[in-house]
Amino acid sequence: MIDSDSAGMREGLRGTQAGHAGFVHSALLYRSQQDYLDSAVRFVLDGLAADEAVLVAMPGDQLGPLHDALSRSVGGFTAELRMADIAEVGRNPSRFMAMEGSFVDEHPDRRVRILSQLAWPGRRDAEFVACVEHEALVNEALDGYPVAKLCLYDASRLDDELLAEARATHPFLWNRGALQRSAEYAPGDALARCNRPLQANPGAVTYTVRKSADLSPARSFAVNYAGWVGMSQDGIDDLQLIATELASNSLMYTDGACRLAFWRQDEHLVCEARDTGRFDDPLVGRLDPGPTAPASRGLYLVNALSDLVRTHTTSAGTTIQAYLRFDQSAGPNG
Repeated sequence: MIDSDSAGMREGLRGTQAGHAGFVHSALLYRSQQDYLDSAVRFVLDGLAADEAVLVAMPGDQLGPLHDALSRSVGGFTAELRMADIAEVGRNPSRFMAMEGSFVDEHPDRRVRILSQLAWPGRRDAEFVACVEHEALVNEALDGYPVAKLCLYDASRLDDELLAEARATHPFLWNRGALQRSAEYAPGDALARCNRPLQANPGAVTYTVRKSADLSPARSFAVNYAGWVGMSQDGIDDLQLIATELASNSLMYTDGACRLAFWRQDEHLVCEARDTGRFDDPLVGRLDPGPTAPASRGLYLVNALSDLVRTHTTSAGTTIQAYLRFDQSAGPNG
């Protein structure tokens, strides 16, 4: 049985879509598990009933109950519904946009629905900043595409600052079953707040790349450090690629040197690149650019391999920090 709020949500979404042929980006701040399930089930079922392709990306503890509720409602799943654990596919918020974009591209002649909870309770503060950045940027990335995207926020467990950012990054909000425009919508301001200085680690080991001939020794430097701290071979391979792509991008688009820095931070190994360039397009590296855009491709690979990527840019230079989850090897330094 669907309660009155969920029924209102259904009618409100239909009315909004009728007036907006393109991207409808909304947020629901829910306060109970039942509120979450009622709203999520209705959103998915209405999409399937309208012959829309639906992507569901929720944390594992929320995905299971939703899967069970949908199973009771539809009795089985078709290829039109894809479900994924966002704690895996969206662990790095910067790469979740690529998944959304690919899903839209897979259905060029159909409207698409996306249900997600990127800012789940328990994330680190730096990850929440990346989540806010993602939701601000997706308004531009999917502008004009036939997509209805509903983002869920657990208002009973998330702090007021993050909920305020949800209102700033989503043009539409659900309130008591009705879809309303957000009076606080200001994605540009949210992006500016996300462009926070990134602190250097005084204990980091560093290597300066000034020309292309420095790339090979820089890779060896990264490998030696990662091996010394006990990183697995898979992690070392990923670190090599990340360091190479960050330094190559600097050489391609700046006149100065790129300083690479490496350090261990809790369960992550951090690879930092600092240069004198300005990062003018925050969407670069978030959507698959195809094989013809080398710089975008490199940053896209950095996002694909990293557990978190943070960027700070000013007229004086840019800092990018890529976090790799520390999967220790069995070596003596692990």
